[in-house]
Amino acid sequence: FSLFFILGFINLKLDTDPQGLWVSPTSRGNIEQNYFIDKFGKFFRINQYIMKPEGSVDDDFNIFSKGYLALMYDIQTMMEERVVHYAGQNFNVSELCYKPITGKGCMTTSPMEFWLMNITNMNEDKNISETAQCIYPRFPGHNTCFDRIGVPLMKPAIFGKSNVLESLKKCVPDLVECQALLTTFLLNNNPYTEALAEAWEKDVFIDILQEFNDIMDEGNYKKKPQDGKTELEKKVRQRYKDHPDMVKLHLYFMAERSIPDDLLLQDKANMGIVAVSYALMFLYVSCAIGYLPSFLYSRFLVGFAGILIVIFSLLVAFGFLAYLGMGLSIISAEVVPFLILAIGVDNMFIISRAEKGVPAEVTNIEERLARGLSNIGPSILCAATCEFLAFMIGTLTNIPALLSFCLVAGIAVLVDFIFQVTAFVAILKLDNTRIANHRADVVPCIVYDNPKPRRNEIINRLFEKYYTPFVMNKICHLVIVALVILFFVFGVLGFQNITLGISHMASVTSESDIYWYFDTQEDYVDQGPISYLVFRDVNYTNMENRKLMNEMADALSVLNDSVQQPIYSWIKGFEMFLREDTDWAVPCGSLGINALPFNEQMRKFVKIKVNSDCCLKYGICGEQYIKDVVFNSWGEVETTRYRFYHTPLRIEWDYIRDLQATRYVVDQFTDKFKKNSWALKNYEGKSEDESRSVFAYSLFYVYYEQYYYIRGVLAENILITVAIIIFAAQLITTLKSSIFVGLTVFMISFSLVGVSYMLNLMISGFKIQFNAVFVVNIVMSAGLAVEFCAHLMIAFLRAKGSRRQRAILALNQMGSAIFVGIGSTKLIGVFILGFAPSTIFRLYYFRMYLSIIFLGIFFGIMVLPMVLSYIGPAHEAGMGESLDSKETKEEQFV
Repeated sequence: FSLFFILGFINLKLDTDPQGLWVSPTSRGNIEQNYFIDKFGKFFRINQYIMKPEGSVDDDFNIFSKGYLALMYDIQTMMEERVVHYAGQNFNVSELCYKPITGKGCMTTSPMEFWLMNITNMNEDKNISETAQCIYPRFPGHNTCFDRIGVPLMKPAIFGKSNVLESLKKCVPDLVECQALLTTFLLNNNPYTEALAEAWEKDVFIDILQEFNDIMDEGNYKKKPQDGKTELEKKVRQRYKDHPDMVKLHLYFMAERSIPDDLLLQDKANMGIVAVSYALMFLYVSCAIGYLPSFLYSRFLVGFAGILIVIFSLLVAFGFLAYLGMGLSIISAEVVPFLILAIGVDNMFIISRAEKGVPAEVTNIEERLARGLSNIGPSILCAATCEFLAFMIGTLTNIPALLSFCLVAGIAVLVDFIFQVTAFVAILKLDNTRIANHRADVVPCIVYDNPKPRRNEIINRLFEKYYTPFVMNKICHLVIVALVILFFVFGVLGFQNITLGISHMASVTSESDIYWYFDTQEDYVDQGPISYLVFRDVNYTNMENRKLMNEMADALSVLNDSVQQPIYSWIKGFEMFLREDTDWAVPCGSLGINALPFNEQMRKFVKIKVNSDCCLKYGICGEQYIKDVVFNSWGEVETTRYRFYHTPLRIEWDYIRDLQATRYVVDQFTDKFKKNSWALKNYEGKSEDESRSVFAYSLFYVYYEQYYYIRGVLAENILITVAIIIFAAQLITTLKSSIFVGLTVFMISFSLVGVSYMLNLMISGFKIQFNAVFVVNIVMSAGLAVEFCAHLMIAFLRAKGSRRQRAILALNQMGSAIFVGIGSTKLIGVFILGFAPSTIFRLYYFRMYLSIIFLGIFFGIMVLPMVLSYIGPAHEAGMGESLDSKETKEEQFV
């Protein structure tokens, strides 16, 4: 059976694409992104570096000077000229870069573009700050604020922590002062050049920047230029010789491949920690299930076999996923083993303890196992049914990673249950036969002649003697109630106040290059991501539509907190081009233009060169919009777009705010547009998200859209999970008892939100945030919470006596099994996760898993017994009798 599913591993693929994991295929952002990619191509590969002094910077420091610009020139020149050898080919960046204007070169945003990437022009410039004001030409052939290929220079994308933004707001061209300089290479993003682009990023972009930083770190930048070992080292030394007042610098950079590379390194580093964690748990389980140091009663092989059952359950679940053609997400591979190990180990301890609890006068091994399983079977069946159904309902979610997790967890729970009540029981039978024959564990060839009788478990005695009296004390009950109220209050506060998102810096390796880039970007980058306003099948000949297009540009331009000026709108320049009674009619070729159909007008407009008199004198530069207009196969304009930039996005909330603000403005216009009549049939039966005439798109919209509804997703999943648990439990027990189980599960999961919020307040540094990983952990906690309460609930139903006596008896029977089976096992494994190099691991696995364990113990073997002792359901005769025949002396606990 297992082998059949294990064969599915041949086709199992690991999903590592963040969008594929966290973005619903049916989400608005994903639908709009697919349309954008289909018409305009994928977003470019962005490679950016920031030059600034190492460490903190004085407020009066200005890096915009000739020495630093010369260094930027040297680095950029090397990147543009260095040849990469890959797969038998030689190529450089010019074959990979984004070229927005046909026949022109790469679009590279750099401070040296003010001098058209000419070092002589820069050196001979008497006042570089005046040049950056873009008021008038500074040298022959200079077109103010345009780069080498005729694209307008965007100062916020070049100068970091500068006075540029204030100047733009005041409309006063102040002399530029800044504390950082930025250069950005944009590469085409398509499957044909992806491997070549990754090679260039590694062997050129990253290699040169790391070499520069090494030169700085080693202090070689102030030595003699002629002694430099490399071309870059000689150039750096020469610049410092020419400008001895320059300070030590550092280049903070991010290539397109930086994050995937870092995630790969994290996975490798985390795998070692995870392996140690599971190894310790396996060792503990193998030892704790028996009686050490006795070699007869140790049951090490039983524990080891039980671990193998858990592993086979996981392999079957992963193989089942492969047969469905679904990929395995990283989070499923990391979280599901933790969950199934907890459930499997708990069942192992409970089943083995049930057999031990059978009266000694029953000597037949098969009968002992049958009696034990008949007593504990309903408890295990109840827990497994609740967990399986809860996870299956969780597959209805629209977050792919959560769907994958719930499906794998549900299948693994079901298979583990089947293996536990069949294979594990058979293993117990074999081991009991070994003990009956007085053969040693692990080495059965050793036979004991007169073995000592099996002693009682220490942990069980401690529970009966100390723990149960403590928990059942009325003063302790007051403390427990106070803590429950505290957890609930913090749960409400956490649900409202835990911030949305996931920190960029927390998601990468601490102290890595990409980590320091994100840290620097937050303070020194003055421009946000590029965004687009996409018009889909709009009738451009309709004058009302054109008016709306202008109004939309104006509406976006007043979003000062979210959108930076200007909005790159082709419609304004196009309408100027159509005017035949103006000074620019002749140089722009506008005479007779209105006699032509719209599509012909547009073709002529986008052919107006950026270096023509029409562009230089009158600002009608159609060529810069050539990539913003898409013609269909019939030669008609099908789709167009505007371009704009968001304001600098410092924290996660900035991304969410800008997405909300932009969509709010755009959605007010979308229903007002009239589509082309020939395109209407394409939208029959399409959803609203597929039919919008206009929408805003940026790469980050796709990821941050989930934060619109992620709190709702969590609330929905938890409430449905609790409802399913109540429904499933009452099929096996009673309605009242199933409500107790459901409420306990709810409180464990809800309190986890509160504890996460408390930890955020108490611990400095990165915080646990509301995101898809957080949601998966909460859903996982609900599944695990069943194990902490279902077994004790059924033990309470089986017990006879008053409510208090039955609660005491249930706690004595199941409390130690829950504590040893789940609590101690997980505590050992989770403790190791605290040493993981990944911040994400320490936040969402170490902190949250540790919280789940303590909350499970608190609610499962403290709160639930207390509540049952007062308002627990009546004894259920059909559930069988108690495993323990000893009378409970209630008075000893008073």
